[in-house]
Amino acid sequence: MKTESEAALTPADRHLVGLALEVCPGFAPGEVVYRSRTSLVVGGTLDGVEALAKVRTPDWRRQCLREIDTYDLFDAVPPPVPVPRRFASDKERAVLVMERLAGEVLAPDRFPVTPVSPKDLAGVLAAVERLRHWRPAPAEGWSVDYRGMLDGVRAQGVFDDEHWTSLLRLLELSGPPREFGHGDLVLANVVRSRGREVLIDWASSALYLPCLDLAQLWMLLGDVPGARARIEVAVAERADERDGMMPFLVNLTLLLYRERRAHRRFTDDASRARAVRLDAAWELTRHRVRQCLATAG
Repeated sequence: MKTESEAALTPADRHLVGLALEVCPGFAPGEVVYRSRTSLVVGGTLDGVEALAKVRTPDWRRQCLREIDTYDLFDAVPPPVPVPRRFASDKERAVLVMERLAGEVLAPDRFPVTPVSPKDLAGVLAAVERLRHWRPAPAEGWSVDYRGMLDGVRAQGVFDDEHWTSLLRLLELSGPPREFGHGDLVLANVVRSRGREVLIDWASSALYLPCLDLAQLWMLLGDVPGARARIEVAVAERADERDGMMPFLVNLTLLLYRERRAHRRFTDDASRARAVRLDAAWELTRHRVRQCLATAG
């Protein structure tokens, strides 16, 4: 996260900070760390310890509730990956106060423009591998409705009949969502702290088809030399196609659809160039869906 230079809070900011103080009276707010239409993140201290208060705006309470639920899971069954400590939370006010980590994110950009070291990439992939073996017991509502998402995409007219039929077959062969995933594994959500990779921002966590986090990394790290090949090795090392390539391709299809649609709104040269690469990745994935089904018989 990038710290803003201005320390002054807007009236809307002060309202949100007030909610954080109601939940955690000992929190001493300092600078605004992040501000968007969805949330406000303020740095400060709690009993002399560096802390962050994340407060969601009213229209985005659902994301905060999921993140708080995730920390409840962490308390019940400690996760196999490092995460920030929770100091206080409140679902009604959509407030989460947590540890502020000493360190920096692996890459501040959604699509990294600077090299990602093999060591950092290996650390993230190792975290994904550990996380996939974690078996908490979330409620039924944590399972992602893949058929519903595919139906929604089909309504946009992006699938021809062959592509659509192939994806449904891959979805059937992949089985139900069953792997706990971070859900938004951009490298800005990974902090290098005290010699380890710590995953932050769990607002999109859920039970997904296997390889969701790997598919997102594959999509976003296309400009990082060797990254996609390394990720595909991790996919291939899964026990079988049902845990590897099949769900990987279903996840990748949905992620690429969302990302290509978002890039249509951008007009700068860098985004246009990226949109071309995303289109190429879409066509490659479509081809690989056909290949995967042919191999499966």
